[in-house]
Amino acid sequence: MTGAVKNKTFKFFITAVTVFFLFGYVVFPLWQLVITSSSGTNALQLLNRKNVFTACFNSVVLSVISVAGSAVIGTYFAYLFHYKNIRFKRFLSAVVLLPIAIPPIIGVMSFLFLLGDNGLLMKLFDAKNVQFSGWTAVIILHLYSFYPLFYLFAGNALKKTDDSIIEAAQTFGAKNSKIFFKLILPQLKPALLGAGLLTFMASMASFSAPFIFAGSQRFLTTEIYYSKINGDTSLSALLSLLLAVISVIVLFFFRHYSKVAEAVKTKGTVKQKIFDRTHAFHHGAAVIAVIFGLIILLPVISLFTISLIPDAALMQSGLHYSFSFHNYINLFNDDFIEPFLNSIRAAAAAVVITVCAGLVIGHIICGKRNIFKTLMEVTASVPYGIPGTVIAICLILAFNSTNIFSFNTILVGTFWILPVAYAIRNLPVMTQAVRSGLAMVDGSAEEAAAALGAKPFRVWRSVTMPMIRAAVTDGALLVFINSFGEFVATVLLYNYSTKTMPIEIYAQMRLYNNSMAATYGIVVFLIVIILVYFARKMSSSYLQQKN
Repeated sequence: MTGAVKNKTFKFFITAVTVFFLFGYVVFPLWQLVITSSSGTNALQLLNRKNVFTACFNSVVLSVISVAGSAVIGTYFAYLFHYKNIRFKRFLSAVVLLPIAIPPIIGVMSFLFLLGDNGLLMKLFDAKNVQFSGWTAVIILHLYSFYPLFYLFAGNALKKTDDSIIEAAQTFGAKNSKIFFKLILPQLKPALLGAGLLTFMASMASFSAPFIFAGSQRFLTTEIYYSKINGDTSLSALLSLLLAVISVIVLFFFRHYSKVAEAVKTKGTVKQKIFDRTHAFHHGAAVIAVIFGLIILLPVISLFTISLIPDAALMQSGLHYSFSFHNYINLFNDDFIEPFLNSIRAAAAAVVITVCAGLVIGHIICGKRNIFKTLMEVTASVPYGIPGTVIAICLILAFNSTNIFSFNTILVGTFWILPVAYAIRNLPVMTQAVRSGLAMVDGSAEEAAAALGAKPFRVWRSVTMPMIRAAVTDGALLVFINSFGEFVATVLLYNYSTKTMPIEIYAQMRLYNNSMAATYGIVVFLIVIILVYFARKMSSSYLQQKN
């Protein structure tokens, strides 16, 4: 067999495996969801239920409020840190980004220990008649969790804005507020639309905050969960399909307007001459940044404080606690090790699956456009618009019996259903990371290697892969963090032997072992922070070597 034939055979094999993966774990589960949702009770009868309409309406309204509020907060602080000269700017900007490293269940728990009935802040101010629950609590949690997306996107976009236009406007006496709304904001539109899409999807998929704090308020994700545990499969499938349809419609809506907004991009060389920055420090901006930073740190501080006290102490009146690291010493037992290892194994397996699939899919769809590649791109992007609750329901319906995609085994109830769910949900993240990396590859280097006689696979391994390594590493890091802290899909898929850290945290909270739950939360939080730090350090080191 010649080298060319071998190369074609290998390409056909990996393409076939990738198509099998996409069809078996994205298309097939969604098809099972459609079939199940249309069986049993008439779908129109289910949709006519008042609670279904209320849950749908509440989820959409919550997502819109989350996008609007997060956009204001995130864009404001991106503007503040970009244009104002503030003391300790590097530290404060890191604090502002802190919520992005906190998994949802841990963020919810932090606010519970800070503002709940027995929360530290409630005890400090003796606020017995104040309840942190319902819409107010869920909205605050969403704003806390999602504004960093706008801060990141807007901050990166501001670095690419052309300040020569702003300088010209200042020359004609335009005020800073008018300059922002008329000149800066239009240039930020593509970035804000991207952050808005991520925020809307994340809000629609949100489960932890409504589950813990919503009380009697209904949302689609919680209704899906309650329908599933009550055995109403038809209703849970129908609600899942409804949530998926809404999310996919919004996905294409945002993508359409993102393409329209691309026309706003500045052409030519960007001139960076910051317009509202003097050599003097802006004390007012610094005060605002410090106060906001303290607000951001309060939930984490409360979580750490609770981890240092005995479980019974939280239920006592007053703030007279005896602090110790006893809870951290108690971590090293079977109750902690098993969920910890399950989370590590499931997240690592999800990374392997998504890296392998993402590399192949990204490489294929970056080639010459055709119908096959378009279908593959659309299929790989669909999980981006489907919440974790829906993915879990799809997998339960698809793999609670044997079929060719489960290799004649029942996946539901096994460990492997978890990494499969995590991989499907994070596949678009890795695919986009690979695509962004390939977009930056210098084609002349690949052409030179091919001209010297290197075979396509060797060109890919020796030339292309080193160039996209940083992008793939960033994508793998995001997949691992998302999978390690995943609670939404896990709560429907785990069993006692496969429980993960987020599930163990929730179990400890239900048993009123709040201090141990806080200790687990701090450990997960530190692991995520350490991973982000070393990944960034490795990327910086690699870029320095490359330059």
